[in-house]
Amino acid sequence: MTRDTNIAERTGATGSRVPSWVWGAAAFVALAIAVYHDMFATLWRTWGDNPNYSHGYLIPPVTALLLLRVRKEFAGARGRGSVLGLVVIVAALAGHLLSIRAGVFMTQGYSFVLLLLGCVVFLFGTGAFKLTWFPIGYLVFMLPMPPIFIDEASFRLKVFAAKAGSAIAHRLGIPLARTGMTIHLPAGSLRIADPCSGLRSLIALVAHGALFAYLTEGPLWKRVVLFLCAIPLAVLANIVRISVLCAVANAAGIDAALGFFHDFSGLLLFVIALVGLAVVRKLLRIGDSGRETA
Repeated sequence: MTRDTNIAERTGATGSRVPSWVWGAAAFVALAIAVYHDMFATLWRTWGDNPNYSHGYLIPPVTALLLLRVRKEFAGARGRGSVLGLVVIVAALAGHLLSIRAGVFMTQGYSFVLLLLGCVVFLFGTGAFKLTWFPIGYLVFMLPMPPIFIDEASFRLKVFAAKAGSAIAHRLGIPLARTGMTIHLPAGSLRIADPCSGLRSLIALVAHGALFAYLTEGPLWKRVVLFLCAIPLAVLANIVRISVLCAVANAAGIDAALGFFHDFSGLLLFVIALVGLAVVRKLLRIGDSGRETA
């Protein structure tokens, strides 16, 4: 009898904590599947069909790893849930319903991220939210941006890259003439199309820059600067790529420039831009130790 009582006492002692994890998580998974299944399906197709968001497959695993990274701190920060989280949950679901009625897919994804944040506050309190806001918020990088913004940004980046890239190539002594988005060389013409605008690299590098700044310990303002530097680095990398393509086309012909080298140069310069972030981090004198270096 005593043994059974002790087992019951131990079960009762821990039973009050189980529902917040098990039932809360189960309820959320069921809610997400029921409410957002169409959004998830559309998002998956977007990653596969739209090159600008081909990195989207990587974002959820990165979020999972970031959450695992703070799991011990989360256990200590977990506290009493806040009703403010319920307000956020209701707002997220309302936004999702309005998005469905309006036929706007993009905002459905953002409402899902907001729903996740609201669930953390409602179930575990503001202390847990402070630890998880970035890992969960990082999911926004898997979501598409407004088409009007994408079209405008792509056009402006194309114009700037064509002007700057051809100017650099001309300075290097390469004979060329530019007409709009087309660069004319003795070997033929290079046209700066939408895929060459650099927007794809810009979106991916900004996502990497946000992650890099988050994982780098140091003063907040320096981490913000580090994140913002991802934008000019991506633009600069694309300008350099176009000027190099002009040099290759002049030396080896248009086919050589638009063949293997075209795709390889995009990957190479993206890596160089990532190295540029590391250089900026070094110049800002911040590091993983959380202290400014001398």
